[in-house]
Amino acid sequence: MTPPPPLVPPIGRRLLLAAALAFPAAAQTAAQAAQDKPLRPRPEPSPSSGPALSIRDRGAIGDGRIHPLSERYKSLEAARRVHPHVRSLDQECDWAALQGAVLELSRSGHGGTVMVPPGHYRLDGEIVLPNLDRYDEAFNEVEIVGAGMRASLLSWPEDLGPGRFGIRAGSRMAARDDDGYQRSRIAHLSLQGPKPGNRPGDPPPGMGGVALTSRFVLERVGVFGFHAGVDVWRDHSSLISCQLTKNHIGAYWSAGTESFGDHLFLDTDLAGNTLASIAVAPENGIDHSSFISCHFGFSPYGILAEDGPPKRTFLSNNKFLDCAFEACGNGWIHGPAAEMYGNSLIGCSGSLLPRYRLPKQPTPGLIVVRSLERNQFTGGTASFGDGTNDRAADIGTAAIVAASAVGNRFDDADRLIRLGRDGLAPALSVSGTCRANRFVAMECSGEFRKVGTGGIDAGNLVQRDYDRVRRLEPDRPVDGVALTSASAGGVVPIATTGTAPVGKTRGAIRMGTVLRPAGVMPYRADPAPGPAAAVGIAVTDAPAGSDSVVVDLRLEVR
Repeated sequence: MTPPPPLVPPIGRRLLLAAALAFPAAAQTAAQAAQDKPLRPRPEPSPSSGPALSIRDRGAIGDGRIHPLSERYKSLEAARRVHPHVRSLDQECDWAALQGAVLELSRSGHGGTVMVPPGHYRLDGEIVLPNLDRYDEAFNEVEIVGAGMRASLLSWPEDLGPGRFGIRAGSRMAARDDDGYQRSRIAHLSLQGPKPGNRPGDPPPGMGGVALTSRFVLERVGVFGFHAGVDVWRDHSSLISCQLTKNHIGAYWSAGTESFGDHLFLDTDLAGNTLASIAVAPENGIDHSSFISCHFGFSPYGILAEDGPPKRTFLSNNKFLDCAFEACGNGWIHGPAAEMYGNSLIGCSGSLLPRYRLPKQPTPGLIVVRSLERNQFTGGTASFGDGTNDRAADIGTAAIVAASAVGNRFDDADRLIRLGRDGLAPALSVSGTCRANRFVAMECSGEFRKVGTGGIDAGNLVQRDYDRVRRLEPDRPVDGVALTSASAGGVVPIATTGTAPVGKTRGAIRMGTVLRPAGVMPYRADPAPGPAAAVGIAVTDAPAGSDSVVVDLRLEVR
């Protein structure tokens, strides 16, 4: 068999330079010819060649400087022989190379990976990833993979304006139907926008960072200096070990889009943005998504519902596991007109820091929503502040502020209750319906209830008054013990089991004494025998003149 002829290597820039030094007379002619030819012949895609393509092979430079196509090509026609997608010689070589590599692989029939070697690549247009047919078995997926978050940098020094992005899924401009189904992966690189590190109050840039659709994966991607680092649309996208910082908004569920939920944010840093770690437009909402070991804060808001009449639930059936809402200026979760339904916050903590507060914007509470229903807060006493830097005295109204609160559960609620017990801030402020909000603390458990006529003082025995409580009256069964004080309309934690301090009316009380409602002041405790049912048993001695005695509650009526 006759062996195939040897492959002739293409003429590269180094070889051309060597020829110019050896043959000065021929150098100018050779250089002119090379300007109008591709740096390397475009290979025909084939499975054997491997679905990977470096943007350096398509003419990217990556030194962070301006390199218009006019440096390399004398005419637009010559440039389009190499980069058919370009429209002007003023366009950047790095952009033309990256977009060209994406288009080449997307049209190959099998997709592939665009490799971004170490370097600083200056871009002046959107990188548009291909649309995919939902029922296409090949999918033609195109990935963009760099050499590391600190090694491969794509930058947009000039603002492309509102509605434009650094990297955009092609289906973001399509009609809302199955054409929006898309799969892609971006990994191990960073995107830098036109305004990294702008301060709260400064006008943000117009363009966004990455515009997602369904089933995107961002892995170890840094996004800085955009209006929104990531703009979320549709469903099932995952962000793993990403950094969305120094933007106006870290991740944005934006206007004009709709999220179907089931997103995953894992070990992702969303701290240090100038408005919010996450923002949600009124017509959008975050549903059935998981946020695991994520970092919110060092910004005015952790999660913000933008102003406007909501069309969907702001937060519904999401899981926040081991997340930190750290150093927020104006609150952790803020949406005065929004609904928060069925979410679980497990092992989360946070704090307030005035340094990140928006000027002239108050901090009514850590969580401020219109409706708080069937949410669960659990996972340690740090759930409502770390006890050293939560600055509860800066809270204007209460730790949690809502127009209605129904069916919520606060496990490990010691810190939440202590905010009110120390006189720093009430735990809850609910202007409307407040019922079935259970809490569990280390020493007792019970329910947050609204206060009826006359108000309540800490240590009072109370009775139920429909969905409210009031001071105990003669010949009424005891329903619990108030742990904090509040006037009518306020919300207090009412202990029904465990041990709690109860107000007393007489002299010294010995440990083990059975206590009942006092005759003249039934909302207090008294060791005198009588027909009233026992409140409980004193678990410590209480000297004469003390304000209260700690009682192991023995309440027959709840």
